[in-house]
Amino acid sequence: MINKKIIFVFAFLTLMLISSISAIGITPGRTTLDFEPSAHHEVSFSIINSNHKDMSVVFVVRGNLSNYITLKQTYAEFSSADESKSFTYLVDLPDKFDKPGLQDGEIVALELPKNIKQQGTFVGATVGVASQLYVHVPYPGKYVDAEVNVIQDTGKNLFVIPIINRGKLDIVNVKAIIDIYTSLNEKVATIETDSNSLNSLERKELVAQWGGNVNPGKYLAVVSVIYDGQTTNVEKDFAIGEKLIDLLNISVKDFRLGEIAKFNALVENKWSDQLKDVYLNILVYNNQSEVMADFKSPNYDINGLSKEEMIAYWDTGGVHQGTYDGKLILKYGESSVEKNIQLKISSDSLEIIGVTGKVIVKGKSSLNVNNLLIILVVGLVIANIVWFVLIKKLLKKRK
Repeated sequence: MINKKIIFVFAFLTLMLISSISAIGITPGRTTLDFEPSAHHEVSFSIINSNHKDMSVVFVVRGNLSNYITLKQTYAEFSSADESKSFTYLVDLPDKFDKPGLQDGEIVALELPKNIKQQGTFVGATVGVASQLYVHVPYPGKYVDAEVNVIQDTGKNLFVIPIINRGKLDIVNVKAIIDIYTSLNEKVATIETDSNSLNSLERKELVAQWGGNVNPGKYLAVVSVIYDGQTTNVEKDFAIGEKLIDLLNISVKDFRLGEIAKFNALVENKWSDQLKDVYLNILVYNNQSEVMADFKSPNYDINGLSKEEMIAYWDTGGVHQGTYDGKLILKYGESSVEKNIQLKISSDSLEIIGVTGKVIVKGKSSLNVNNLLIILVVGLVIANIVWFVLIKKLLKKRK
């Protein structure tokens, strides 16, 4: 009985918490300032009542900038008709900070039940959202912040590297060298941006392009930003193209109706990384469009840019001669390649249509009318040659 009560209370609190998610929003998510000694700022932000509900909101300041932030309002009431409300806080920066670099704080808005002041003490879950405040304190010399963006367009890969001089001194020369690696840590290219200058607190973008015959797959860009004898490094994972696997052909050897048929499928991984748990699934339908056979291959791990033979077995016991519709599915991860096929089955032959044009697969008794005609013609030619040679010899003897 106690366990049931605990479960009920837990479920009730969970539902209450879920119902509150996304009920409150805040904008902007971040405000960024460059440090100036004893600077004064007034910053605005808005609270969004996403679900148009009655609620109370309490504001809290936290972070290492909390001593320099003053809230103009610490509590607000929202009715269901209030879509949003705007608020402000004051920022009074000191003469200096002990350390250069990023200083941060945040304004946290906590959602509470309506009229919490009149209800007294409340114990329970709340939903909170935050607006960050970033203050960048300059370094005494030269210092570069950098990041990497990879933009793909019409077969070309554009590396855009935003850089900001966070130092107090101007930079005379800055450039970026980009080393590109495969997922196997093989370096495939090194490219370089143009050089530029960068004033104190100035922001610019360095750009380089990588194109040509690039295999699809995962890559890593290791960027070295070199400025006036100093270096800062930044990395970026990116992918080119999409995971792609292709069925090259499929065959069945020594086919006999009523026995177990062995399907050999040759597939090619055109992605530069290994694809795991790839399998082949073949469906065969009867005349009523019902699945009469559903068989799969084992799972295969196929290395990048390589080919693999996959094997699937079908027990054709009870199957009659005829033409059947089917579907071939090549499954890899969340993706798949599907092909509609037809299977023409006789006692000793199997034709698969729709894989790579028309694939004709024969069984043990592989002699058909065409083969017999070819053999017959070849035999007649050989016989004529033999007769010609013999007649020629007989004529010589008579002379």
